[in-house]
Amino acid sequence: MATDPGDRGVHRRFQLGGNPRHVRGRSDCRHSAHPLRPHLSAPVREAGLRVAIFSDIHANWHALEAVLRDCPPVDKTLCLGDVVGYGGDPKRCVDEVTKRGWLTLVGNHDRACTDPEILEWFNDDAASVVRWTVDVIGGQRLEWLRGLPDSHVEHDVLLVHASPRDHIYEYVLDTAVAHANLELINGGICFHGHTHVPGIFGLAGGQVTHEYRVDTFRLEGPALVNPGSVGQPRDGSPTASYGVWDVDSETFEFRRIRYDIRGAQRAIRKARLPERFALRLETGR
Repeated sequence: MATDPGDRGVHRRFQLGGNPRHVRGRSDCRHSAHPLRPHLSAPVREAGLRVAIFSDIHANWHALEAVLRDCPPVDKTLCLGDVVGYGGDPKRCVDEVTKRGWLTLVGNHDRACTDPEILEWFNDDAASVVRWTVDVIGGQRLEWLRGLPDSHVEHDVLLVHASPRDHIYEYVLDTAVAHANLELINGGICFHGHTHVPGIFGLAGGQVTHEYRVDTFRLEGPALVNPGSVGQPRDGSPTASYGVWDVDSETFEFRRIRYDIRGAQRAIRKARLPERFALRLETGR
């Protein structure tokens, strides 16, 4: 299952532009069992304004470094949140993101570092990493996390960490949740992360579709586009995942790159963080 077993489902349900209200409970975070029809056109390779889309770095410096080396020339980079959590290099990752001046959104692990009440909805292992992160990163980095926005609009495209109706907490993995969120964006495009599973949800003939492969796709709304996770993939591949959005040609390229998993595991073990967060990097689960 691709959801984080350490995060109990804290939901903040709201219409776009509305005020949030908390609804607590476990997330329903399973893949749909039936096949989904492709909704995107064949790959297109056109040049234009290019934006790198990163998400869920999760304090994995070795993965971030590999992605930075692999990433083609872009005009800007946007990060969809969760710079910290799980991994052993939060200071280095926060410093790299801030040094580069990327517009970064708040993820649930980022928020938990500055809002301890959220930790009651994390399991003990996940919460322990958040507490350790708070202890080691220092006040200036915590203030940066505290100031991160929960949404952004770029070239008429919505960017959030989790989903259009729940910017920080909701997992978009099954067709019911995808359908509800697709209806909210009124034929538009939304980039989101949080699930650590790359892919594109769309609608065709009123049915939810899903598409993913390492390739370039033409974006057709409505669509929920997840670039996957830089630092903790959960789709069965241990390779770091991200994407490049070509604004002018309306395309998105999914990219994967191998990185030094052993190095990332050493950082987790050196910090004496839960061993399972080191082991899962090997399997991408």
